[in-house]
Amino acid sequence: MRNTAAFRYFVYSMEILLIFVLLGTPLLLPDIFGGAPCVLMASAITIAVFESEVPAMVFGMVCGVLIDLGFSNSIGTFAISLTIVCFILGFVANNYITANFWNVMLSSIVIITAVMSIHFLFSYVIEGYGEASLYFINHYISRIVLTVLTTAAIYFFNRFIYRTLSDEF
Repeated sequence: MRNTAAFRYFVYSMEILLIFVLLGTPLLLPDIFGGAPCVLMASAITIAVFESEVPAMVFGMVCGVLIDLGFSNSIGTFAISLTIVCFILGFVANNYITANFWNVMLSSIVIITAVMSIHFLFSYVIEGYGEASLYFINHYISRIVLTVLTTAAIYFFNRFIYRTLSDEF
């Protein structure tokens, strides 16, 4: 059992690394309606649904740090928020809800909207940029919607990994 979990964590790590490299490739994913999806956030959320609290927290922290380093103008916003959110989601998913598609999509809508709004608050509103609401409408709403849509595909991929490499099934 221990080797299966270690190999599953290795596969999740390779997934995160591959997504980070692909998202960092210039002109690979164009901005659609003013924003690109944050696929690393979708990956962290879906991993958190299938794993227990500590691995969920670690993968949320890793994805958050990578988002902050590669794609964000603020340091620590995504790292801290995804660490906390993934820990809570891992706890809730293992103790109170089932990890089915609709629960994950509902959770992702709430989590992605909250985390992106926190990032917007710290990056633009508190900094005092003019017309911040217009920037939120033009860039953040499309990013939120696209990230939620990519969560569906990442969910099925991570569900396959979990079911294939888990001793529970």
